Amino acid sequence: MVNLTEQHISEIELLVEARGVEMKELSYDLVDHICCMIEDKMESGKNYASALEESMSSFGKKGIRQIQEETTFLLTKNILAMRKTMHITGITSAILLLLATIFKIQHWPGAGVMYVLGAASLCLIFMPIFLTVRVKEKISKPRLWINIIGTLSAFVLCFGILFKIMHWPGANILMSSGGLLIIFIYLPLYIFNYYKNKELRTNTVITTVVAIAGASMLFSLVSLRSSHVVRTSILNIQYYINDDIESSNNTNNNLIALMEKDSISNDVNFQKANEMAQTINATSAELNIAIAKSLHQDLTGEEIQHILKEDFTLISDAKGDLTSLRKKENGLADLVILVDDYQTTYEKITGTKASLALNHDNLNYYIKNENTGFPLGIVIHDISLLNLQIQRLHTGLLQYYKGKVS
Repeated sequence: MVNLTEQHISEIELLVEARGVEMKELSYDLVDHICCMIEDKMESGKNYASALEESMSSFGKKGIRQIQEETTFLLTKNILAMRKTMHITGITSAILLLLATIFKIQHWPGAGVMYVLGAASLCLIFMPIFLTVRVKEKISKPRLWINIIGTLSAFVLCFGILFKIMHWPGANILMSSGGLLIIFIYLPLYIFNYYKNKELRTNTVITTVVAIAGASMLFSLVSLRSSHVVRTSILNIQYYINDDIESSNNTNNNLIALMEKDSISNDVNFQKANEMAQTINATSAELNIAIAKSLHQDLTGEEIQHILKEDFTLISDAKGDLTSLRKKENGLADLVILVDDYQTTYEKITGTKASLALNHDNLNYYIKNENTGFPLGIVIHDISLLNLQIQRLHTGLLQYYKGKVS
């Protein structure tokens, strides 16, 4: 078998380059093809010079140059098609995200679907196509790495924002990772690469300053607004619930006192309903103190009661230990069972089904989920709301009994 020497291969490379081939990948393929042609001819008895001349002549005078022109045209055509797809996808994603934001503000249905579709098309179609086009354009390696890291950062940050909007787990990790990639890797590489060019220096500085300042102000605004709204809402709602529970208990105690001398007070169902309502009230208060105390071991029960009643935001943002609610006796599971029993008794007495708006998903999560850390404000809110609804329902039941006595 005939094998060409390194000198022969170098000579063929020079001839191919002299014919106008500038693309490295195409040059490698042509040299390899010509070497194979020459080796075949030499095996049939021809010398290297004759085989080389015949092989090069088979392409014609402009054949090799024409191959490069056709290859360039096909690549350019491919890039243009990809750019067109990229533009269409980018515009579609932007429109979907804009509409999703409008629908979200107006509380119209479909906002979540549009957010998911917009973010998916942006991250999974637009960004990969953009990166592919940049690779095919044969830009320098530093600029290519800048584009790769920038695209990756935008990908992570975009999904982080989507997860945040949709309240999916992992949103904070994704947003933090994307932000760190942009600040500590992408921007330094961007500044280092473009700041060296005097013509681009001013634009580089301005772009960097605007990007950092804009992102900082945006995240600060979102964080401050979100935290302020959440804290204010939790504060007001929880205080109203506490006041309503106290008011309902006072009303119930007054009604019970009025009926103590009546024969109805000896009714078994009446006594059973009273005992259950009072147990639910006491157990709810104990569980609220238990979940709060799980994070604040240094505070006494009285101090926690004061915080729950007077300064709830001191602990509302912290995470408590859900295992404190999972006691074998008088735990949250027992409380939920007792609430079901009360509803059954209420229906048996009045003939009317009790209607309670309970957050069963959250309650099941508190009882069964392996993740034991959860925001105190939400847990205490759910337990307090459950208690409030029972106490209000019991007020109606007592008024029903009082009406029968009257």
